Amino acid sequence: MVGLAAYAVMRVSSRLSHTRARAVYDLFEAVDFVAERLPDALSAKLSYEDVQEILLWRLDHLRLRGSATYGRGDVTATEAEGQDEEVVTSDDDSVDYVLAKASESRRDIDALDVVVVLDLEGQYLKAIGALGPPAEESE
Repeated sequence: MVGLAAYAVMRVSSRLSHTRARAVYDLFEAVDFVAERLPDALSAKLSYEDVQEILLWRLDHLRLRGSATYGRGDVTATEAEGQDEEVVTSDDDSVDYVLAKASESRRDIDALDVVVVLDLEGQYLKAIGALGPPAEESE
């Protein structure tokens, strides 16, 4: 009996060692990562809350496109994902979306601020292993 249990544990352990870990986006970790790497001029301008809002707006944009989800109960992302078409989201679209949200909330955030924050978010995504290969340009 002990031998059978040991075999089962070794088999599962072996299978898991060959399974790629799923990358999980942690908003608070992402905000810390980005805030710690902001250039001094932007660090003086953008608050921690500004960085968090920019990242939340970006996530909201990705959810509406079906590229991100808050989890199983995320109806918005599930509906967007079920459109049976490949989803490619450009950085320009995300910047435009974030700028519109910043304007609505009357925050002093400009395009350069958003581009720098999203670039640093990209570095965070790469660091956690969440980025896949770049999408090919459509002709």
